[in-house]
Amino acid sequence: MGLRDDLQADLAEAFNTDLSDAVTAFTGTRTVASETDDGFDDWMLPPGEPSASTLTYTGRGVFSDYSKYELDSDIIDVTDVKLICLANEITAEPIADDKINGYRVVMVNRDPALASYEIQLRQV
Repeated sequence: MGLRDDLQADLAEAFNTDLSDAVTAFTGTRTVASETDDGFDDWMLPPGEPSASTLTYTGRGVFSDYSKYELDSDIIDVTDVKLICLANEITAEPIADDKINGYRVVMVNRDPALASYEIQLRQV
């Protein structure tokens, strides 16, 4: 078992026990442009044709406010929310502009062991 597996197992155990009252299930969505069967981009489709689909993913994590030491009006707003979730429990990798539980994803960071995500969320 490697470092990442150990971290994920320990964090999952904490999510199930000590942090269980703080852990929240979440759903993320992303609009994905579709392509036609012949490989042309969706802008080439006739009007009225579906041109995008929605990717939905789920996970669980801890939503929290940023500390006053982390706040920076250029990058992190006072109203932004931090979501920490396990990489092995989320069904798709989140990216900027996804929507998670009514928030817009601003930035996604992974820890060095690739065991968890720290996601910066902003009110839509």
